[in-house]
Amino acid sequence: MTALNSAVVTGAASGIGRAIAEQLHRDGRAVVLVDLDADKLSAAVAQFGAGAVAVVGDVSAPSTHHQALAAAAELGDLDAWVNCAGITHNHPLPQLTAAQADLVIDTNLYGTLWGTQTAVGHWLAEGRGGAIVNISSVHGRRAYPDHAVYEMTKAAIEALTRNVGVTYAAAGIRANAVAPGAITTEALEESIASAADPSAAEAELTEFIPAGRLGEPGEIAAVVAFLLSDQTGYLTGQTLVVDGAMTAHIGFAPDPNAKRPQ
Repeated sequence: MTALNSAVVTGAASGIGRAIAEQLHRDGRAVVLVDLDADKLSAAVAQFGAGAVAVVGDVSAPSTHHQALAAAAELGDLDAWVNCAGITHNHPLPQLTAAQADLVIDTNLYGTLWGTQTAVGHWLAEGRGGAIVNISSVHGRRAYPDHAVYEMTKAAIEALTRNVGVTYAAAGIRANAVAPGAITTEALEESIASAADPSAAEAELTEFIPAGRLGEPGEIAAVVAFLLSDQTGYLTGQTLVVDGAMTAHIGFAPDPNAKRPQ
């Protein structure tokens, strides 16, 4: 009987992380779901059924990743690790406090670093390969007012991904990143709802996307599953942007018949 492969997904209680865990489980992997939200994790594991376990913990602590690794090893041969846990806050630099910066950096950057370290160390010790996908953002390469710390962490995640791709390619260890655009997660919905005019805010965001709509978590999950598959064995050290062409364009003509100024 062939041993079941397993995967670790952080930030798996909701949003993109949960969609990724669900996709990998549906594809036949056992999955370890990591998050701070114990209630949502329990609900996800109950929905997934056999081959899914929860690890409640803070990804900024290396011990959380060690616990996830141990759980994954109990389920099967770990061959995939997805670092998705992340948070964002609107922080104007003049008012930014050390505590605010630490929270975002610890969760986004150190959470990804320690997860990556744990996976790479395990595969090197086992003498086998594996695949990592780190969740970045369009904010890793484009700026939005008062999101400096968040954008700094996402750019750093892409740098970490490149380094792992280069350093461990010969060992059969791959690392890639996915940079989502505007995706219909609870966090985005809460952000839109907090606007003075939520309908106008959503319309403005949607109009900025050439695809004409927001993305769905399952669309990001499908790309992650592809990057973890054997079909991408020669793809490593890269960041795939999945944003409906949001970051590819430089603007829209205000009128289809308008001419570009000479």
